[in-house]
Amino acid sequence: MPFIIGENVGPYRLVEKLGKGGMATVFKAYHPSLDRYVAIKALHPAFMEHPGFLDRFEREAKVVAKLEHPNIVPIYDFSEHEGRPYLVLKYVRGETLKARLEKSKLTYKESRRIFRVISSALAYAHKQGVLHRDVKPSNVLLDKAGGIYLADFGLARITETSQTTLSGQMMMGTPHYISPEQAKGLGNLDSGTDIYSLGIMMYELLVGQVPFQADTPFSVIHDHIYSPLPLPHDVNPDITEEMQRALLKALAKKREDRYTNISEMMAAFLKAFEDLIQEHPSEGEAPTLTLDADQRRADSIQRAQEAGEEQLTGESAPVKKTKSRIPGWIAWLLIPAFILLCLASAVVRNARAVPGPDLITAATLTREANFLNGTEDGEILALNQQIREDPQDPYLHYQLGVAYMNANRPQLAREAFQKAYQLAEGNPEIILELGQLLSEIDLWTYTAYSYLRVEQIGSPIPAEELQMRIREALFYAAYEFISVEVLSENPDVVIEPALEQLMKARRALQSGKVTRASEIVDRILAERPDLLEAYLIKIDILYAQERYEEAASLLVELQGREDLPEWIRRASGEETEQY
Repeated sequence: MPFIIGENVGPYRLVEKLGKGGMATVFKAYHPSLDRYVAIKALHPAFMEHPGFLDRFEREAKVVAKLEHPNIVPIYDFSEHEGRPYLVLKYVRGETLKARLEKSKLTYKESRRIFRVISSALAYAHKQGVLHRDVKPSNVLLDKAGGIYLADFGLARITETSQTTLSGQMMMGTPHYISPEQAKGLGNLDSGTDIYSLGIMMYELLVGQVPFQADTPFSVIHDHIYSPLPLPHDVNPDITEEMQRALLKALAKKREDRYTNISEMMAAFLKAFEDLIQEHPSEGEAPTLTLDADQRRADSIQRAQEAGEEQLTGESAPVKKTKSRIPGWIAWLLIPAFILLCLASAVVRNARAVPGPDLITAATLTREANFLNGTEDGEILALNQQIREDPQDPYLHYQLGVAYMNANRPQLAREAFQKAYQLAEGNPEIILELGQLLSEIDLWTYTAYSYLRVEQIGSPIPAEELQMRIREALFYAAYEFISVEVLSENPDVVIEPALEQLMKARRALQSGKVTRASEIVDRILAERPDLLEAYLIKIDILYAQERYEEAASLLVELQGREDLPEWIRRASGEETEQY
């Protein structure tokens, strides 16, 4: 039975059809209990009579579910709907790399970033004994926030098993990116297959086209097996000798002539990229894969201002103009004073209703008046009104703090958050929940502050779990400018010395003091090797010192650790994307 848009598939409601592949159709669906969108991959009805294919689909679910990497699209669920099995996966808002390439060629820096992320994901999967078998631009997803994901491990299987659900005549892979051994239908595939396909994709990103093009898929497959690779430099003269050598080795016809593993390939390509970008700097500057954080904030403020204008300047009946008795220049001087007076009155009324010390100072009143004198955010107006009606609700003050942060008003945000904490004093469950909410929107300084407050007053969750949350929040908070004032210089906050030192190391690295950062991290690693986040900072330091092979090796080693906490695994993916 076909999946129908609008119907429920288990707990998921189908919203739209996203695409159709060789074995499944992909839908966007809504999961109401978790209030999020997901992607549903449904097995095509034509294959229902083929038991081997059904087994392959079920095996895919079990294999992919074991892969936990920040740059591999995760599987959330696996079930059946009226006898038709389906996978539930993370829904990535954005486009495929294939769609992106159809718009324009990537810069060399963008290509390097994609290579870092995808090679890191493949290195992790290979360590788990899993091949992808179909690496290509349409299986690389670019989300709107700048994230990069490797999707569709539907052709993957555990490499050490010799069983297969495919007939000998069935080939896996896509003709333009297929490896010679796949094209020959060989069964003993290894990591060399993914190395070759990744090499083809990098050839396309750097040269501007795939190496083998023909009128029929059979001709393309024939070229992968027998035809020599068109020299990259002959097609694109920008390609350096070192990059050409890296591509030739990755795309060798014989597996034994390629790189022995993804880590070796990663180190060679990153070194070649450095020379390529240095020789052609104009080709490596324009960032189009991600939206800069400051630009995202500016866009957010602009959208908020537009919403505020709509609320403040709604249509009204025409008003007959009359001549003013007061000179215009005097009227304009009176307007700010009138706004300040009204605001002061409102704040005084609010302060009387809220217990605890008054956090709203005269300086704050002036800043607030200046802010209100411009275009006000409609959300802030609404929240202030709600707070006047219910001043003792900590969640309203939390929401106001978030709104002020989005409007780039950090001091007003701090005062709103502080009021939320005051109202929740003695209730660690609420403060813990505030911390969780803040982490979900990446306000890490106040996330850390929340968890540290919970640690001081008594935690409702196990101490080990809380400590892991604190470590994650402090790691990210170090790069936020407000963290110094809110955390490090705040006498009310107690941070473990080793974690405080790691924050100092990240700040030193951010300000260009690489040697200082390295000294701190090396000391911490010697004293506290259990703080695995220190290795993330060490990787950043190695990149800053242009020790790329050591950095790549340490990154792969870190991601392969079985004891790696989930948040550090995610952070390692972010570290990969950063360069």
